[in-house]
Amino acid sequence: MNSLPERIKIGVFSKPLDNWMSGSGHHLDEMMRHILDLNDSEGNPFEFTFIHYKKSENPVYSRVKELLIPRNPLAASSVIRKLGFSILHYSPLSIYAPMFRIKAKKIATIHGAEEVIYPQGYSLIARLHEKWVMPILARRLDRIATVSETSKNYYVSVYKVPDEKIFLTVNGVSPEYHVLDKAALKVPEKLGITNPYIFHISRYSMRKNPEGILGGFSVFSEKHPEFRLVCAGKGWDGEEVRGFAREFHIEDKLITPGFVSETDCAELLNGASAFLFPSFAEGFGMPNVEAMACGCPVVTSSVFAIPEVVGDAAVLLKDERNAEECGAALEHIVTDKAFAAELVRRGLERVKRYDWNRSAAALMKVYHELAEAT
Repeated sequence: MNSLPERIKIGVFSKPLDNWMSGSGHHLDEMMRHILDLNDSEGNPFEFTFIHYKKSENPVYSRVKELLIPRNPLAASSVIRKLGFSILHYSPLSIYAPMFRIKAKKIATIHGAEEVIYPQGYSLIARLHEKWVMPILARRLDRIATVSETSKNYYVSVYKVPDEKIFLTVNGVSPEYHVLDKAALKVPEKLGITNPYIFHISRYSMRKNPEGILGGFSVFSEKHPEFRLVCAGKGWDGEEVRGFAREFHIEDKLITPGFVSETDCAELLNGASAFLFPSFAEGFGMPNVEAMACGCPVVTSSVFAIPEVVGDAAVLLKDERNAEECGAALEHIVTDKAFAAELVRRGLERVKRYDWNRSAAALMKVYHELAEAT
């Protein structure tokens, strides 16, 4: 593979790296860091340029060439055409992606189809884009990277992309997420959490099913009033959530620390009695995997790729809107220690399949295949 006559120029559309703590941003950040390490180990057969719209504080840009482009896709296409890229990697793929009259081999990372799974969470324009524009753009690509077989099957059946063009680059588990000594945990106490608790983390939105989370905990709390519900992440400390808490009569049991670091999140997962994630739509559902890596039993929904990702290592709700079902699942975990321990055992085994090195190797292999076809 190192027999290529000269360094192949790869352009990566890196806007998600500018907010690398988001789900898609974190995925691309980890993938590109591992790809750059692989490229170094192979003698740098590829010359990478990261393409975006404005300067970013992400330190990964110090390892590559950087290109700032205009937001107008036609103007951006004109700039890119002059630079002679052999491969362009789009992330995200949208109608704004500069693709006009560019001869380079094209690849894109597409995570899921949330606009179809949970349409009420998206604007009409976003839904129309997913239904009509994405299939056309996807069929113009040479390859598609995605994070689950569920997503792959969707693109084959709905986008009409040939199966052989799609490959997996699943999310990996960051090393911060692992089992810790519970006696040594400091973050829960630092945040004023002195009672046993159920944990949730996400960027707040209706797609994360806040009513299902608070309603399910409310049912559980009727029998277990000593427990608290900890909802971490940006937006969970807002008035809308407080309104839901008052509606379910758990306002004195809800703790919302706001944004927490990965290190603090790992401690909170290690200290929790269960992790609750009944989302309405997920292309992967990485928080479930991170919880399992920390030895925390998981209760989650059965939507799209989540069952594929968690397998038999989590409690899958048949109806994520059903507070009674959710409350019963939490009670089963906290009252049946053997059941909880089995979920933990299965979870720790399950997470072994989610590895950034393997996903980066799969992407690197495709880069080589496309390079040899140019």
